[in-house]
Amino acid sequence: MNEQSRIAKVVNSKFYPLLLFFVSFLFVTLFSRSTSFLYFYEGFDAAIFKQMGLAVLHGKTLYVDYFDNKGCLLYLLQALGLYLGGNFAIVLMQTLSLTLTLLIWDKTIAYFRDGRSRLACLAVALFLVLCFYDGGDLSEEWCLPFASYPVLLYFRQLKTNKEIKKTEMLAIGVCFGIIAFIRINNASALLGFVFYLFLSYLAKKDFKKFFSNALLFFLGAALVTGLCILYFYLKAGSHGVDEMLYGTFLSYFEYFNYRIPKTVSHYVLYILFLTLCISLLCINNLKQKEILLPVLFSYAIFIVSSGTRCFTHYLQATLPLLVVVVMTLDLGKHRKANLTLALIALLPLSVYLVRPVVFFFNDVVLGKEPFKNSYGEFHRCIEGIPAAERDSIYNYNLSGIGAGMMQHEGLLQCNRVLFSPFAFHLPTLHNEEVAKPFGLPKWIMVSAENGLDKTDAEMIFENYEMKYSFVHNALYVKGLDFGERHTVYFYCRKY
Repeated sequence: MNEQSRIAKVVNSKFYPLLLFFVSFLFVTLFSRSTSFLYFYEGFDAAIFKQMGLAVLHGKTLYVDYFDNKGCLLYLLQALGLYLGGNFAIVLMQTLSLTLTLLIWDKTIAYFRDGRSRLACLAVALFLVLCFYDGGDLSEEWCLPFASYPVLLYFRQLKTNKEIKKTEMLAIGVCFGIIAFIRINNASALLGFVFYLFLSYLAKKDFKKFFSNALLFFLGAALVTGLCILYFYLKAGSHGVDEMLYGTFLSYFEYFNYRIPKTVSHYVLYILFLTLCISLLCINNLKQKEILLPVLFSYAIFIVSSGTRCFTHYLQATLPLLVVVVMTLDLGKHRKANLTLALIALLPLSVYLVRPVVFFFNDVVLGKEPFKNSYGEFHRCIEGIPAAERDSIYNYNLSGIGAGMMQHEGLLQCNRVLFSPFAFHLPTLHNEEVAKPFGLPKWIMVSAENGLDKTDAEMIFENYEMKYSFVHNALYVKGLDFGERHTVYFYCRKY
């Protein structure tokens, strides 16, 4: 039996999914710092997501009692994991999600590659996941299997002439609905292919197929939408539905142009990487519009929907497109151009890879994670706060750091009134009519590192007194600065 036959036997084996599950579990365990038992630190965006999931388990209504500007399904996933077994259950759910993603990518790659080349493409895809992982348990990660499945169906139709079934088109709509209620801009890869597919129906003047498939697509999306609306209506009536739709969709577009990356180099690397990916796509598929156009549509949707917020983990949403770029490389006809662009692409990739690799070696291999002392000091302060009041600690300016420190023992208060467009500030409380239903929070946690807004400071000093403080090592907050420290204060209402 030759090498190609042996590889074919492995990938067609019933044990192949179990092998990918093992690889995925190892990957998540090693690099998902927000959930893995190997790490102590939880201070990422995922910490806020887990706080929202914890709020669900405490009987709170998302967006009404506790607010964040992501889709409700992301928080319900967190609630499910926390209910089933905490972080370890979330790790298993992440593993299952990554396993499904890898299986879908493998089947897609198989239409273009076989043998060792097929496995090499899948390995490159997993390497790209690591480059953009950024702590794990993020919205982009959870969307990957749902964004990748329609791409697989598209290439199956392209390569085998097997039409997409009605049930599959309905499933594509469900995938879009699920992504929309996790975070809408993560649907860019899916939408480019769907858009091209419907354009092809119109180009062929096959209006029957166009309308029937469009109906099925929207019906699938409507099923997910209807269930989400029903859940929030039963929880908090029309007000709950309004707040959910605002938090899931409208707040995203308000968030669209808020805060740009800190350095020009961040933009340069981001744009360079996208430019190289699109260049590789065009070089290898210039005469294959069935591949080129849907991927270009997807990239265009991604770029437009990202706004000015060019963060590394956003690129996870483009991974189904990167799989297409990798699997269609022609190393025979365009060998020099492909290798040159691939080498240039290693520059941004090496920069993106720094964070997960450095954190793994520093925290796990060397055992030098410095946050344990900060957590100990934090919990010393928390012990002085009555358990009944630990769901009313307002997180002024520590964001995901504060949420990670709270872990699973209490809730950091943040409703829409307190959210104050995209910064954890209090000025909206000056509007008495808006603030009246909520009142001032019992406790406020403030980081001295960022300082206080002048108006906020006046309000805090007038209504609160400082009870506890501790020195916090702000490692991982600003790049890879391993020495920054600042003081965190807990203020309690005077009356």
